[in-house]
Amino acid sequence: MSAKDWKKKEIVLWGLGMCGGTKGFVDTETVGVFLFERHPGIFGLRTRPQYPDIDVARVQLADAKRDKGLQDPIRVIQDTDERKRNARLRGDDKRVLSRDPMWKLNEEGIRWYDENHEEIQRHIDSVARLGERRGRGSVHVSPKQISAAVIDRIHKRPSFLKFARNSEASCSERDLPILDFFAAFNVDAHTPENLFQAARTRTLEAVEPGSVEERYAHELSRLYAHRYRTYYDEILAQSDGD
Repeated sequence: MSAKDWKKKEIVLWGLGMCGGTKGFVDTETVGVFLFERHPGIFGLRTRPQYPDIDVARVQLADAKRDKGLQDPIRVIQDTDERKRNARLRGDDKRVLSRDPMWKLNEEGIRWYDENHEEIQRHIDSVARLGERRGRGSVHVSPKQISAAVIDRIHKRPSFLKFARNSEASCSERDLPILDFFAAFNVDAHTPENLFQAARTRTLEAVEPGSVEERYAHELSRLYAHRYRTYYDEILAQSDGD
């Protein structure tokens, strides 16, 4: 087991990074569902432990916006804060609502994530192997419940509804953005190949064979499985060449 007892906020920041928060904004629900799948004892509802408690992620991400000194600096950016800052620069006094914010790691958050994500991954894996469930008593999450959570996560991806209307059509990156790939498979641009393959297997096992969800996962995999670790480098290289 990992030697360090990681704090809840640290695990939430790890979850944000794993869901693509080192590269772009991620919605709170995606982070909350991902964390529930990995550690349901902390991230499940106390009264209905088979469902994720999204507020745990929301509270911890909001706390990560606060500067608490050298040991706990600000490590996230909220999309509404960035939009407000850009509006001020434009001289636009229109109110920017903070409802349903999205999050990404700032430079300090990315540095922290790069230093710690592998150790936190080992900690989470050890918790799963030991069957440890923190919180009120032991929580058993059945394969059926996990499958329902995975399918629910896929259904909430912005590109899924359009894909479901014509799932036989060939899709491009414009149709299926890479952030939906990261969210569907619970990986990020830093995930080693072997861990991605394991995550891909878990995702495909959770969906019904021959279903539109399975075809969606396969199509995301076709677009990005071979290049998810270099995708942003390719985009930057293209920008430099323009």
